[in-house]
Amino acid sequence: MMRTGNLSERLLLIAVFSAAAGGCSESPGGDTGSGGTTSSTGGSSGTSSSTGGTGAGGMTGTGGTPSSGGSPGSGGATGTGGTVAGVGGAATGGTSAGTGSGATGGTPAGPGGAGTGGTSAGTGSGATGGISAGRGGAAAGGRAAGTGGAAGAGGGNTGGQATGGSAGAGGDAVPSAGCGKTPSLMSGDGQSISVSGSNRTFNLDLPEGYDNTHPYRLIVAYHWLNGTATNVSNGGVAKPYYGLWDLAGGSTIFVAPQGINNGWSNSGGADVEFSRALITLLEDEFCIDKSRIFGEGFSMGGSMSYAMACAMSDVVRAVAAHSGGPMSGCDKSSRKPVAYFMTHGTEDSVCTYPAYGVPQLEDYAEIDGCTAQSMPVPTDSSGKTPACIDYADCTPGYPVRACIFVGDHTPSPGGASMSWVPAETWKFLSQF
Repeated sequence: MMRTGNLSERLLLIAVFSAAAGGCSESPGGDTGSGGTTSSTGGSSGTSSSTGGTGAGGMTGTGGTPSSGGSPGSGGATGTGGTVAGVGGAATGGTSAGTGSGATGGTPAGPGGAGTGGTSAGTGSGATGGISAGRGGAAAGGRAAGTGGAAGAGGGNTGGQATGGSAGAGGDAVPSAGCGKTPSLMSGDGQSISVSGSNRTFNLDLPEGYDNTHPYRLIVAYHWLNGTATNVSNGGVAKPYYGLWDLAGGSTIFVAPQGINNGWSNSGGADVEFSRALITLLEDEFCIDKSRIFGEGFSMGGSMSYAMACAMSDVVRAVAAHSGGPMSGCDKSSRKPVAYFMTHGTEDSVCTYPAYGVPQLEDYAEIDGCTAQSMPVPTDSSGKTPACIDYADCTPGYPVRACIFVGDHTPSPGGASMSWVPAETWKFLSQF
């Protein structure tokens, strides 16, 4: 479904962002914890809340989808009870393990040998249905293991993955359960899903000519405070889906969730729970590449993208936060690396720079193993040319990048029709 935006509506919305869109005037939520806080509506200037977090921490996930090990491989000596011998054995459930691997019911003979029901011998090689050994091998049906990505240094095989692995860098697609199915959903606004007894809604856009045998990238795009899912999907600001719809060229499924009271306070982790349930629904309905799921948002939607990275690193590969902050909280209980991109204006009057945005960026720079950097200083007063920086020494496959511009609170510095933000965001997300 092709989306179009009304230019006068976009310009009007941009003009009032500093008064209504951000929600950054509320106190930072900090780490999620028990109890949480309750926000009260503060009119056009955003919402206000007390310091202390946003609830019980939300849904943190279990860290990837384990596999039963897939189809048995050929050869190898049968062992007793699946005892692993030699170099680099593997555990029940298809967990990858260093150089070479073993499997339930078989004993590898010597370094990297394969047992009945296990994986093939050698560093990083694998049999259909098993788990590839080595750095970041991947398997259909689960997240890519380690930092090597879906294919990684060890190559990928059909059938499983390492327990607890997070989305890897690059490599082969990891098809979701919806591949090969005829979906019951279709593109459209105001679709609903029940989450913990609450009815939550979303707008969905499939590529024209959707093919249920092709795994698509998925981008979850969050609206700003006092905005709506329709503002995002119909191009109420910038262009549809913050300008990414046009750039995706039919390669991506887009979804715009609707926040409670048009915001993302994430009280008690409710919005993370909604995001997780929504992604699971879409994975079951459509053919999605589970190793390429992304979040993006502006203002409070940017803060929700940060919360998504914190609580759903087992699901999300990378996020893009535009002029955001910590307003949706951050569950730090089981975080793993997530690639992180940020844009922010030096004259932001809503989510004041650098108090907002930069701490969340630096948080993920640390998680991703990057060397600390100073923020770049933009010189173009029009906002049309940003100053960008890529953090150095990050964990391979988990880059961190920031683009800073001279300007106020907007996702489209320089003007909606000519902003550099969509191209920079697409370049960052589509590298995976």
